[in-house]
Order: sequence, then structure tokens, then C-alpha cells
Amino acid sequence: MRKSPTQARATQTVDAIIEAATQILQNEGEERLNTNRIAERAGVSIGSLYQYFADKEAIIEALATRERNKIVASIIKSLSVTNPPDPESAVREVVRTLIGAFARRLRARRIIVGMMLRRWQLAPREKGADEVAQLLVAAAGKFPDNREMTPVAAFVLTRAMLGVIRSAVMESSPYLETREFEDELVHLALGFRRKEP
Repeated sequence: MRKSPTQARATQTVDAIIEAATQILQNEGEERLNTNRIAERAGVSIGSLYQYFADKEAIIEALATRERNKIVASIIKSLSVTNPPDPESAVREVVRTLIGAFARRLRARRIIVGMMLRRWQLAPREKGADEVAQLLVAAAGKFPDNREMTPVAAFVLTRAMLGVIRSAVMESSPYLETREFEDELVHLALGFRRKEP
């Protein structure tokens, strides 16, 4: 962003711009996304849009960052509220949160992920995935019967899970919101965390 909003009205303007971009992507597709249409849909002047964003790519990047932050916040909330009694409940809550976050506004999300991949904004590091990995390391301490969840192990596990979900989004997989898909991801995570005999 060119500048961060400091007042409530400015924050509302930025929110409206990002929401308008999301609606255009979801309802009309990437080919219809441009700054003039975003400003029109948001109900702001093109000058106001350019105060905060240099171009549509900057809006997409802000949208991706906002979505990543929401996912991490949802996982933190779900783990802290449920206080899971066993590893499967904890893992299932994380998996369900991740799938739910990626499944909303599927068309828009697929376009955003694709655009960001083309611009290499998801590599080499994903801040959100790093935060989820840290949560897994912390949560593992509650279940000492599992193998140690080192930062490297958490890195591998989070990238494996996010890679599967991202592939399901990009491929428009019919499996994404099924119980079987959720179960397989839970099975993957639990198998990864199980101590070897």
C-alpha cells in the first residue's frame, strides 16, 4: 500500500476497495478487474483508490495479506477456544479452519492464489504458514505422547497441508468441502505426528 489508513473513514475506504475487488473477482473474473471498475464498485473516486494503491496488483496483494491474517486469527481462536482433549480434535479443528477459509469465495480465491503464484509472492516464505507452524509446535506440548514437533517438522507438515488445500482450490476439486477430504488431511497430520515404534 502507498499509505496506511489512520482514520476510521480512511479504513472504511480501504475496506471498500478490497471488498469491491473481491466481488469483481468472484462474480466477473480476473479479466474484468481493473482500478476503474474497483473504484466504481467501491463507491470511491479513482483518486482515492490511488492514494492507497498503486495498481490492481497492489490491491490483490493487500487482499491476499488480509486473507492470510484472517486464517491465522481463525486458527488461533479455534485452538484457544476449544482446548481440545486429544490430538485428533486439535488437528481436526485446524484442518476444518483451513478448509473453510480456502473454500469461501472459491472463484475469487483461485484467481488470487494464481495471480500471487505468477508474481512469486508466495515464495520463498509464507508468513501465515510460519505462524501456523509455530502454533503446531506450541500445541504439540499438550500431547507428550506424540513425537516432538520441531520447527522443521512443523514447516514440513504445514506446507504439506497447505499444498494439498491450495491444489484443491486451483484445480476446482470437488473434494475440497467433503468430509472425506477433511478426514484424509487429519489422517495425514496425525500420521506425521505419531511416534515411531
